[in-house]
Parts: sequence; C-alpha cells; structure tokens
Amino acid sequence: MKLLKNSESGQALVMALILLALGSLLIVPGLNLSTTSLRYHQLIEGNTLESYSADSGMQYALTKLYNNPGGYTEEQDYLIASFDLNDRSVNVTAHYESGGIYKITSTATSDNGRSTTIESYINLSAGAFAYAVAAKTSLTITSGATVNATELGGANIHSNGNITLASGALVEGNASAVGTISGWETTVTGEVKFPSPPVDFPGDYSELYKVLAQEHGSHVGNVTLDSKNPIDLPGDDHPYAYIQGNLTIWTNTIVRVNSTIYVTGTLTMKSGSRLDGQQNIFAEGTAGGTTIDITGGGVTSTLIPVVIAKNGNISCGGSNQIINAVVYAPNGTVTLGSNVRLYGAVGGNTVNMGSGSLVTYSALLHGRQDLPGGELTTIAYSYK
Repeated sequence: MKLLKNSESGQALVMALILLALGSLLIVPGLNLSTTSLRYHQLIEGNTLESYSADSGMQYALTKLYNNPGGYTEEQDYLIASFDLNDRSVNVTAHYESGGIYKITSTATSDNGRSTTIESYINLSAGAFAYAVAAKTSLTITSGATVNATELGGANIHSNGNITLASGALVEGNASAVGTISGWETTVTGEVKFPSPPVDFPGDYSELYKVLAQEHGSHVGNVTLDSKNPIDLPGDDHPYAYIQGNLTIWTNTIVRVNSTIYVTGTLTMKSGSRLDGQQNIFAEGTAGGTTIDITGGGVTSTLIPVVIAKNGNISCGGSNQIINAVVYAPNGTVTLGSNVRLYGAVGGNTVNMGSGSLVTYSALLHGRQDLPGGELTTIAYSYK
C-alpha cells in the first residue's frame, strides 16, 4: 500500500508539471493576443475619433461657405477653422478652384502624429425658389392674376409681411404669411396660414457671381447688343461676361447666354429681344431704380436660370411676354405687368402681380433649395 501511495503521488507531480508547462505555453500567446487586440481596438478608436473630428471640420467649412459664398473666391488657400476636438487638432482649409467649385481639406491630427484627412470638392450655386412667389415685406396679387404649377399643389406663396389678394385672383396652392392675408377666402385653393414662421431669404451672392463672370473676360463701359442674328455672350465678338456699365439688348435681338453674366449697372431689354440659355444673370443697379427692365423682352431656357437685381427693381411687362426664369430682387420690387407669362418663380422685397399676369411654378425647381437658402453639391469626397 505504501508503494501505491508513492506511485500516486508521483503521478500527481507529473500531471502538475505537465499542466504548468502547458499553462506557460498558453499564457504567453494569450497575453500577446490580448495585447494585439487592445492595440487594434485602440487604433480603431483613434481612427474613428480622427474621422469624426475631420468630418466635423468639413461640416463647419460647408456652413461657412453657405453663409458667405463670395468671401472665398480669391486664388489662395483660406484657413477656415483651427480647433481641438476629441483630443485631436483639426485644421480646415478651402481653395476656390473656378466655376463655382471649392476644394475643402479637413485634417485631424492626434498627439502621436497620426492623422486623417478628408478632401472634398464642393459646387456652390444659387438657382431656384422654394415658393412660386415669395416676398420679404409685402405681396400683392391683383384681380385676374394667377399663380399655378406644373404639378397640383405646388403653387405656394409666402410673405414675411402681409399678402393682399384681390377678388378675381387665383392661387392654386397654399398661402402663408408672417403678417396678415386678406382676400384669401375666394382666391386660395390650398391651405392658408397666418401668422406663419418667417422664411430665410438668401444672402448676397454678388461676389460669387462676379468671379464666375470675370473668369470669362471683362469689359469697361456700356454695352449695346443689336443684331439680326443671334449673339453669343461671351463669344468671339463679345469675349466678356463681366460688364462694368449698363447692358442694353436692342429690339428683336437674341442673346445666347453662355456663362454667368454680371452687370454693374442696369440691364434693359427692348421689344422682341430675348435671352436664351440656362446661365444666371446678375445686375447691381442702384437702390430705388429699375435695375432690370425686361418689359419688352423675354427669357427662354430648357432649365430655369436666375435673374437677380442686387439693389433695385425688376420690371416685367408686355402682352403675352414669356419669361422662363427665377426673378429675384432682394432689396427691391418685382412687378409683373399685364399678361406676363412667367414659368419659374418670383421673389423680392415686395412683389406686385398685375391683372392677367401668370406665374407657373416649374417642376424643374423641385429639390433645388437655393432661394431661399443655398445649395451645396458634393462632387467628390475622399479619406486619406
């Protein structure tokens, strides 16, 4: 029995030594695996925080461009922001490429020097209205004037002030105003809401438009375009799009607009003249005066360009005059004379629709929220 007990004791010792050996073989790889897993998760967490931080910088840059598009159009790198987030240092720059395109670079760097960079190309444009007719202070629609849409229910109107609707007017959509709406009972087919929250109208896009036009050449002095044949602007005979003066388009002259047109003075269109193209047109003018006078002419386009008077008024008139555009006078009055046919949208400080005038809200404007507001389109987006 004593020999048996010694034999059992020896077996236990052998088993213990085997387990100890196996344990040492398993513990080291286990520790290595745990260390590797910890480092992996730390790396993933670090990369995630860097990505989040860089993306926050990108969103901040988009907001800056949205609020001041013309403030970053020089040929240089702009430092948009520099801040700390998630224990990372974030630096954001913007560079204007041309044609309304900006390159935004946002880099988030950790203390150990590891970094993540997001590079994006953004296109910023101003182009459409969310309402068929909108005004900052007052909107008047006289008897016989109509607001409709290419799709049922899309002809909405709004004023940050009051709306006056005469008997015999017709709005095939909704009406809203911060102030009051008079005469709506027999003129509005949709919902009527007042008081209503105000609408944010766009800021000053003049510097952006100016740069876009200057990229195609400049001219100092007044310009009169008069021809029996269509004229390209800019083109071989008129190699400029930025005009430091007034622009007059003479009787029955057709102008094919090939780029953004910027006029520091006024734009006047004589009887039978026409602007043809999808590019935007901008005129500065002076406060209180007529900046854009298209009472005799018209605007045609397969898409819907924007015609903006920065300081003064826009006047549209003439029997059965056709305008395919968004017309906008942020600091003036837009007047639609008798029998004007406008296919697009209208906006201004004040808007007056004359008897027999018609505004048809275009379905092509759906989803384009530049007016009021802005549209930023991402062309490319990459991580480095």
